[in-house]
Amino acid sequence: MKYVVNILLVALLALLPASMSAQTDEFHPYGFLQLQGGANTTFTNVKQLHILSPTFTVGVGAMVIPELGARINMNGWQSRGKFASTGDKYKHNYFNADLDVILNVFNLFSKNYDRLFDVSLVAGVGFNHAWNNNISDLDLTKVEEDITGAWGNGLDKKTFNGTNFRMGVMGDFRLAHNWQLGLEVDMNSLHDNWNSKYNKKKRDWMLTSQVSVTYRFGAKRKKEAVEEPVVAPTYIEEKKEPAKPIPPVVTKPQPKPEEPLNDYTIRETDVNKEEVIEKIADWSRKHENGKIQINGYADKGTGTPRVNMHYSQLRAEKVAAALKTKGVPESKMTVNAYGDTVQPFTDNNQNRCVIVIGQ
Repeated sequence: MKYVVNILLVALLALLPASMSAQTDEFHPYGFLQLQGGANTTFTNVKQLHILSPTFTVGVGAMVIPELGARINMNGWQSRGKFASTGDKYKHNYFNADLDVILNVFNLFSKNYDRLFDVSLVAGVGFNHAWNNNISDLDLTKVEEDITGAWGNGLDKKTFNGTNFRMGVMGDFRLAHNWQLGLEVDMNSLHDNWNSKYNKKKRDWMLTSQVSVTYRFGAKRKKEAVEEPVVAPTYIEEKKEPAKPIPPVVTKPQPKPEEPLNDYTIRETDVNKEEVIEKIADWSRKHENGKIQINGYADKGTGTPRVNMHYSQLRAEKVAAALKTKGVPESKMTVNAYGDTVQPFTDNNQNRCVIVIGQ
């Protein structure tokens, strides 16, 4: 058993770095249904491979928080035994009903809940029942092991009931959003006469190794973070350009020169939306030939290039729509979206903005 535990710990430490990620996802509680199949063997005075037996498990449970979950298991099928003194083999049927606690090790260290591989520790308690022992078909007169009072030997009861304590490790690989393929290895602590003989120990240890297929229900798919677009234009700063020079020679009466619109930077956090929009619309009404360029931006520190391009376009269109309600014709407006490809300001958060330029 010592070597098994050491191997499991080494494997766990080797896999742990693979879970580390700077990505943060939102965790959604989910339930699961699990089917497992494999083999078990009991640690006794004969070679474990000689008494290797098939086993099958059905489990249902839930992960209620990222680190912890619970599971109810029904495990069983067959357990084989062997007398070292005679070489005779025997078997019986059994099932275990266990309540397990599941600790997701990777989620203790990482908030990336959308990874492909997980490792969990399992611990539980339960009840086991065994029957149909064919040990009474053997010639027990030559058996040197102590079977006095052991169940199923024709001298005592024909069934066995006892307690089960278990601990183990489980690895799962995500095949699809709702499907996982895994491997679980558990050590089960059983009563000493579980195998119809006494080893002069209080408990027998049974090693179970099973391949699992798990279906997760109620687990939501990962969604890209959606930034709620809020158009709250704010006058932040003005950059005044020099007035255009008056043409020196004209054949018509010289019109009043048009002054360029001050550059307005509009951000979501400002509350003076109506005041700034009205200033821009007033400039448009006074300058019949004036053109307005509306440039939308997004900060590079969050989101993805595709998402940021979408939000910069949405911000610019919101400002254009607000100007249109103030009577500014669409023909006088040009809407541009730069996403995070251009960062007008050094402060990352200030780049979630719209810059309006008139000329």
